[in-house]
Formats: sequence, C-alpha cells, structure tokens
Amino acid sequence: MNKVAIHLALVSAIAGCANSPQPPASVVGEYRPINTPDFRPPSYLAPKVFDFKYRGDPEHAMEALRELQPQLTVIPSTGDKVRPGLVNVDLRQVTLEKALFEIGKQGGSIYEVIYKPDTANGRDFSFIKYLK
Repeated sequence: MNKVAIHLALVSAIAGCANSPQPPASVVGEYRPINTPDFRPPSYLAPKVFDFKYRGDPEHAMEALRELQPQLTVIPSTGDKVRPGLVNVDLRQVTLEKALFEIGKQGGSIYEVIYKPDTANGRDFSFIKYLK
C-alpha cells in the first residue's frame, strides 16, 4: 500500500507539471514606444516670427512648417498630383502667412497653397490644391 501511495504521488506530480500553463508570448521585433508624450510647445508659446528653411516636396514642407508652428493644421491635399512640385525656401524672420505664401508662390501652375486662419480658436488651417 505504501508503494502504491508513492507511485500515485509521483504520477500526480509528473501530471501536474505537464499541465502547467505555457509562458506568456514574448515581444518580437524592434522596440517602438507608442505612448510617448508630445513635447511640442502650446500654440501661445510658438514664436510668431521664425526662420524656415526647406527643400523638397510641398506636402512635406507643410509638415515641416507644422513642426515649427503647432497651431497649424494641415488638411490632406486636393486634386490630382500630375507633376511633382519642388519647394526651395530659405526664409528669415517670417510669419506663418508669409511662409505659406512663399511655398505657394513656388507652385506656379502645379499647385497652390490655401490658408484659412481661425483666430477665434487660435488655430490655422492649410492645404495644397493641385491644379490641372
């Protein structure tokens, strides 16, 4: 009877180890934090006059301008992008309106920049309209 009890205990221990839960899934791939705080200054701390230098696509120029002026909301562009446009600006001590005007001026017959300020809410809206 003693041998049966020992064998029963040994079988129970082995069976208990076999039915233990598997370890949780591990992380695979590169680490990309998703809950990073936004360190852009609030719009009332953004300088009204700034320097802006950019060379490249006009849509990316608008995004680069938004990094300097967080109150600017860039709306997706409209129209068909038939030909690529190129922006090359090196502006010193300009306002947001003047910077957008200079980007639009380089569009010629390819695109134009639409700017709509919302002074009541302290926001500005802008987008690129591609011409045919």
